[in-house]
Parts: sequence; structure tokens; C-alpha cells
Amino acid sequence: MKSFDAAGRPLGNDKATVQVKATGRVLDAETGQPLAAFYLTKGELDRDRTSFDWAEPSRQLLTRGAFSVNLSKATMPPAVLIEADGYLPQCSGPIRGLETNLTFRLKKGSGPAGVLLTLEGQPAAGRTVYLSRLRDRDLVFLEGAHFTAKVGSPRVRSMVTDQAGRFSFAPVLDAFGVVAVDETGFAQARVENLASSPEVRLQPWARVEGALKIGAQPGSNETVRLADAFNSYAYYPRRLPPYSILAETTTDSAGRFEFPRVPPVDVKIFHAPKAAQTEARVIPITQITNLTLKAGETRSVILGGQGRPVVGRVVLKNYHKPWNWQEQVFWIDSLATEPTDCPNFDAINQEFHKARNAAKTQADIEAAETRYLAEKDRVSRQLCAYYSSPAGRQFGFSKRSYVLRFARDGSFRIDDVPGGKYQLAIDLREQIVINGQTHSPLIDLHRQEIDVPDSAGGRSETPLDLGLIKMVAQLNQGEAAPDFSAKDMAGKNVTLSDYKGKYVLVDFWAAWNAPSLAAMPELKETYAAFKNDPRFAMIGLNLDTNIAPARGFSIENHIDWPQGFLGPWSASDVPNRFGVKNLPFVVLIDPAGKVVASGVREGWIKSTVDAALSAHE
Repeated sequence: MKSFDAAGRPLGNDKATVQVKATGRVLDAETGQPLAAFYLTKGELDRDRTSFDWAEPSRQLLTRGAFSVNLSKATMPPAVLIEADGYLPQCSGPIRGLETNLTFRLKKGSGPAGVLLTLEGQPAAGRTVYLSRLRDRDLVFLEGAHFTAKVGSPRVRSMVTDQAGRFSFAPVLDAFGVVAVDETGFAQARVENLASSPEVRLQPWARVEGALKIGAQPGSNETVRLADAFNSYAYYPRRLPPYSILAETTTDSAGRFEFPRVPPVDVKIFHAPKAAQTEARVIPITQITNLTLKAGETRSVILGGQGRPVVGRVVLKNYHKPWNWQEQVFWIDSLATEPTDCPNFDAINQEFHKARNAAKTQADIEAAETRYLAEKDRVSRQLCAYYSSPAGRQFGFSKRSYVLRFARDGSFRIDDVPGGKYQLAIDLREQIVINGQTHSPLIDLHRQEIDVPDSAGGRSETPLDLGLIKMVAQLNQGEAAPDFSAKDMAGKNVTLSDYKGKYVLVDFWAAWNAPSLAAMPELKETYAAFKNDPRFAMIGLNLDTNIAPARGFSIENHIDWPQGFLGPWSASDVPNRFGVKNLPFVVLIDPAGKVVASGVREGWIKSTVDAALSAHE
């Protein structure tokens, strides 16, 4: 039977890496002649399959219009990027074979260009303009009281405007946007708009001022931060805006704060309380207020002082050492029903996994992936339009978070929570260092919906008491599995203890969860292989919001082993008692009711069962 590391990953299950030989020619598209010099960069398709990860250190200068390189192929297919001075770059696209011969015909062309103007509309000479590409790490960081600009990656290119305010960059494959900052203001523009609107005008800074309240008292000597606010789809195909904003200040004795120079964009203001005695990289965030700032305006905000306190106490059982709650940072997050006009990926995810499961050849799989990527791009662009609209921005900005402040005994207090529905998630994890790598295996996960009453007049000192929250350390090999009982798709009870004396494979899954559906072929294969062995049984535990999708999927895909319906994650404590942290989650239990393996990963399910049964023949 396979062993697992501290993070729950099967040991020895690394994806094999194979070598791909890529050869090719690089020609001038107009003359058909080989280019005397060009650059080649190695890369691979990114995991979201929307662009490529280019290994910048691999960029090499080649000559005579020909190349021959070896590429490594593991999980994602490799690719090559070809660039030459005065030409538009080209990408090979994913290279799926083990040997390929490519021909690149480069067209002459120029890169992003425009004119930067001052607030008064005059040429802004001597200003630095930054060019950002599609990758997340290509950010211009605006930090400090005066938002001094700096770059976070060598992929962010920059240049200084000439006397006419002109700027121009060499052609790049995935140019996204330009950003400029000076003492007077801020400017940004999408590269796709520069051809028709080359003038980019600096906008005057905005100003944000306000006060922090904690309950009825001023929040004096507290940290307030200002950062960029965005929805990831609003900048599609980027996941982030091309800039990152972060500034902080300390409130005075009356709780007052100010940010005198702020870019006129979407920002969030929040309290960063002293909620944890830790050097962890997680920053406590509470009382978030989102603002869409206009150029030159002053906005006043009040953080806190509304709603009521929420209190409670958490205890952790079956853990082998003391737990310091004051080193932890947890939140409650507001719950909001997703608008009916908000696009989603449910239909295309289900269609993709149905097509992939039905595929008989590698060509069928690649065709299904191609259709899926096209549909994913279509829906992502719909989401971009939605979250760029007033309705989408309002929905995104409506989400709120409030931090738990712990005492050493596990009791906590959440200040100033307005009425509404919230989700509490306490995700306890170890911090283990193995061979210099930090792993965070799950200890236990508690999820709970909270309904905070409205407060008369907007403020109440009467706390909502959540009582005692009991948490149990995640099951380890050799520990007793908790019993459970659930109704199956026909309304009959499925109870773990009824299978005592057998090896029982338990699979937590949901029809909305793509990895769950991807694991079903292996689960079906496992059941087919061992269903006639009297020592073996399988149980599925479904976590869909309602039973219809689970029942429909089970019937359509001939899922023949018993399926218990638990309902949404927050409606049952069974996932938490088993230490389920994501789906699918597979546990093998021995005839004595003890855990053989917990969190068995896809690719190891059948072999884990086979090894357990073989060891007890």
C-alpha cells in the first residue's frame, strides 16, 4: 500500500517528464528568407490553459533562421516563443508530440505606442511609462504614502517619454496595459485601445479620509490600509489589474485617518487589527469598504461602529500538543445569492467531463479540451463584461469580511458585524517543514452559517453568542472512523456501521465539483474490480445543495454503489469529522472500523484498495 507525505500526497506519484525535440525555421513573411538573428524562449501552457508560462532565463539568441531545442514535457505541453527585432512575435502553441518541425513566418511590425499628457493636456515629457503583460506577476507596485512606483518582475518593461510625451515599446506577444505615475497623478490604458486612442492623460489623485470606530469607541492607534479592489474576471484575460496598490496609516487618538494621494480607481479601505500574535504572512482584514474613486475627489468613510459583536469559543480535541489560538487569523464572510444574470461555468464543466469520460482516443480527449477552452473563454469574457458593469461591481463590492480576535483559551470576539447571513470557516492546519519545504496538512475544518440579527438604530451592544464550537483533529491512519448515517437516493439509510467487518471505501463528492467528476471513472473501475469480493464495500457521500443533480448524475453514469446524500457542506458535520478539506475526498476503512488511508488521491484509489485486500488474503 502506498505511503503519504505530511501534505496528504502519495509518495512516488510524480508525473513522468519526457523530452520533446523541436526543430524549425524562422522566415521573413514577406520575402520568405531566413532571419539572420532571432530569439527563442521556452515555455509551457499554463494550468488554466489561457496563456503560456515563459521561462525568461531560457531566452537565447539564434542565427541563420533555424533552431533545434529540447523541451521538457510533464503535466502541461511545452511551447516556444520566437521574437526578432522589428518583427511581431509568434508562439508555437502547445506542442503535444515528442518531435516536431515548425515554420515561423514573422511579419514586420511595431509594439505598443502612445502619447502621455499632463493634467492640462500638454505633452508629459520625462515621465516613466510601464508596460505590463498578461501574467499575474507582471505588476507595477504603488506603495507608500506617495505611491512610489516600482516593478515586481523583469517582465514589466518601462521607458521614459520624450519631449513630445511619446512612448513606444518593442513588440511583445501578450502586452496588456500601460501605467504611468508622477507627482500630479495617475494614468492607465489597455494596449488594445492605444491604436485607436493613443493619447493617455494623467488623472489627478483622489483623497480618502475618515475615522475608525470599534464599538462605540474611537479606534485609536490602529492600522488602516488602502489597497486595490477588483474582481479577477474584470481584467480578463489577466487575473489581476496591471498595478498593485497598498498603503497604510495609523489612526490618531480620535480614530481619524487619511490617505492624501490615491489613484482614481477601485480601492478598498479596511482595518488591519492586531488580531494575532504571529509573524504569519496573513494580514487580518476587517470592516472592508470598497470605493470607486473619481479623479480629484475627496471621499469620507467611517469604518466600524455599526452592527453588533459576535462571540464564541473554540476547543480542539484529540490534538497532541497545545494550540495557540492567538497565532491564528480567521474570518466570517458575508453570504449573498449570486445574481441570476451572472454567468457561470457549471454547464460547460459538466459537458467537458462528460465528453472526456466518453472519449475513446487521445484525439477525442484533445478535441474535448479544445471545445472546453473555447467555451471557457466565451464565458470568461461574459464574466468580464458583467463585473465591469455597475451591477457586477455592486455585487462584488457587497461582499464583506470580519476578523475573529482570539483570547488564549479559544474564546473569540468579532466586532461590529451588521445584520445579515455569514459563513464562518475555521481551517486549522499544521505547519511542518520537510526537506526545506513547508507543508500545511489539515487538522480540522469547521464551517458554519451565521444569521446576525439587525440592530435597532444600526448599533447594539448585545452580542450574538455562537456558543462552544468543538473541533476534532483530522483522522490519521489507525484511528477509528466516525460512524455516520445518511439517506440514499431512494430514501433508505446508508450507515457505515452496517459494513463493519469489511473494507469500506468512502468517497465524498458533488456533481458541481469538477475534480469529483474527473475521479468517477477510477471509482467505477475500482468498484467493478472488487464489488464481488465479500470483504469490500463502497459508499458515496454527496454534498450537492439538493438531491436532483446527484441523482441525475448517478443514474446517467451508472453509479451502482450506495450513495448517501448529506446536502450542502454546512448542513452536515460528517465531512468535518472525517477531515474533508476539498473534493473529492476518499477514505479507506478497515474491517475493524479504523482508517487505512485518508485523502487518497486520484490515480491511487484502485491500487490502495488492491494493496489492502491483498495484504489480508
